[in-house]
Amino acid sequence: MEISKKIGSLTSQQFFPLRVTNTAMLPNILLLCKLAFIILCLYGFVGSIDNPHIPFIKVFDQFHNIPNVFKIVCRVTFVTAGMLLLFNVRVRTMAFLMGITTLLVLLSSKPIFRNHLFILGCFFLLAGVSDRRHSPWLLYVQFALIYLGAVINKAPQMDWWTGQFMDNWLRNASENQTYITIASSLPDMMFAKLLSWSSMFIEFAIALLILNKKTQKIAVWTILIFHTLLYTLTINRFGHFYEDIVLGLLIFLNWPKEKLLVAIDDNRFLKLKKVLVSLNFNKHIIWSNDSPQLESNWFEIRTSEKEAFNWSGIRIFLMYSSNFYIFLFGLDFLSRFITRFLFNNEIMHMTQVIMIWAGILFFLPMLWKKQKTKG
Repeated sequence: MEISKKIGSLTSQQFFPLRVTNTAMLPNILLLCKLAFIILCLYGFVGSIDNPHIPFIKVFDQFHNIPNVFKIVCRVTFVTAGMLLLFNVRVRTMAFLMGITTLLVLLSSKPIFRNHLFILGCFFLLAGVSDRRHSPWLLYVQFALIYLGAVINKAPQMDWWTGQFMDNWLRNASENQTYITIASSLPDMMFAKLLSWSSMFIEFAIALLILNKKTQKIAVWTILIFHTLLYTLTINRFGHFYEDIVLGLLIFLNWPKEKLLVAIDDNRFLKLKKVLVSLNFNKHIIWSNDSPQLESNWFEIRTSEKEAFNWSGIRIFLMYSSNFYIFLFGLDFLSRFITRFLFNNEIMHMTQVIMIWAGILFFLPMLWKKQKTKG
């Protein structure tokens, strides 16, 4: 009991790194920034920060006169700001510093520039200028521009309309057997055109859906399914672009402004309760000592206006549990490392695809099911 109290006291502290509430940022935006920082560290971004080399802007060449200053300052700034953000210290300022540093590093060296790194840099920067009192509309605009920019980049190129780009990429460059098998059973270039045209149409539709608050939920599911289908077909995440896009979807999560009252049947699901309690160290979820009111319900989650039961309630609980997202990204990273080490890349990707689709299918009912309104 004493240990439990000490753990509870520790997790309730403002500077506890797994806390995302009661800061100057919206909880979902802070969670995004923390996970993005961890992802960049895991994938070696800090080690790739170097002195300017073939910069986009010539002014960076001046740093050649003072060797290693740019590299050291950027590394120290990024890591220090990231660590302070993890511990909830001036989170907006730290996110802004991380964004500025990331963008400066990318602009200073063409060889390390990657679209997904640029996207994360913008996430940090715009998160830093957003606050908890307003919707992160700047991040919405950035997300829309990602897809609008993709369409603008593809549309003028005739190879995208003829399907030539897609065919060369999947057939010749990637030797993708799934594509080759399907394309061979259809008229010449039909499958390539279908993939090319549908990509441009979906990306344009996503950009429009994002900018309308009422259709953002559809946009989120479209983005998730679109990129997962792309990953399933190509078996390629393009660096950590897939993770970055999925992580970015957190900006659309409407974190509850009121507390959630949760009840579970302790007699049958005490172990499940212990697991669920460990998924959240924030104070917006309150556990009731009472069991669910109806015998048919083993789990309930309520607000002043709405309620959900059993598996629907579990989905909502997980959606607002910060540790659940940390667990997912940790599971994704570790499972890839372990399966690649024990087997090979093909089995690793197959495992990842199965896990991702299982998660999507579990949460998919939320797309059309609505929580019950009280009264």
